[in-house]
Amino acid sequence: MKLNFTTIHVTNLALCLGLFVAVSCNSSELEHKSNAQVSNTPIVQDSLEQKATKLTELYNSKNCKEFVNAFPNNFQEFNQLYGYDDEKGARILYSKPEHITYFFDCSEVSSLEKLKKAIEIGINGKWDADLIGMFQDRVFNLVKDHPNEAKETLNNLPDEKAASFWYFLFDSPHPNDKEIVKRVDLLNNLLGKSSKQSKLLSEQYQKVRVDWEEH
Repeated sequence: MKLNFTTIHVTNLALCLGLFVAVSCNSSELEHKSNAQVSNTPIVQDSLEQKATKLTELYNSKNCKEFVNAFPNNFQEFNQLYGYDDEKGARILYSKPEHITYFFDCSEVSSLEKLKKAIEIGINGKWDADLIGMFQDRVFNLVKDHPNEAKETLNNLPDEKAASFWYFLFDSPHPNDKEIVKRVDLLNNLLGKSSKQSKLLSEQYQKVRVDWEEH
C-alpha cells in the first residue's frame, strides 16, 4: 500500500508539473502575440481638427510648399475637411475656397507633384457643389496644361484607380452639358485618341452619363 501511494503521489506531481509548464507556455505565447499586436498597431494620424489648424496656419504664413505637403492625400480626407454633409452641415474648412486656389497656384511645388496629389484625391471621388466642384475644375485645368505628365502618372496606376480618377473628373449632374462634352473631346485629343488613358476616360464618361440618367 505504501508503494502504491508513493506511485500515485509521484504520478500526480508529474501531472501538475506538466500542467504548469503548458500553462506557462501558453501564457508566454499569448504575451508574445499581445506584444506583436501592440507593435503592429498603426500610429494614429492627426485629427481633422489638427489637420485643419495646420493647413490654416501654413496658409496664413504663406508657406505654400509645406501647405501642399500637408494637403489631403485622398478624397475621403479632402471631403471631410472641405466638403459639405447634408446632415452635419459644412465641414471644418468649407468656408476656405482660397485654400484650393493656394494649392494649385503654389510656385514652389512642381506641376507634376501637384498633379500626382490631385490625382490621388480624385480616386474614389464624387462630385459635389462648392469646393469639391471648384477642386474638380482646377484639376481639369492642370491635366489640360500637362497632359503628358498626367498620362504618365495614370499609366503607373492600376487601371481601376485611373478609371476612378477619370470618373471623378467628369462626374456632374449635367454630364451632357456642352462645356463638359468639349472637355472630354479636348482631353481625348491631348492624350491621344488611341492611348489607354483616352479609352479609360471615354469609358468612364459614358458611365457618368448612365449613372446620372438613373438618378
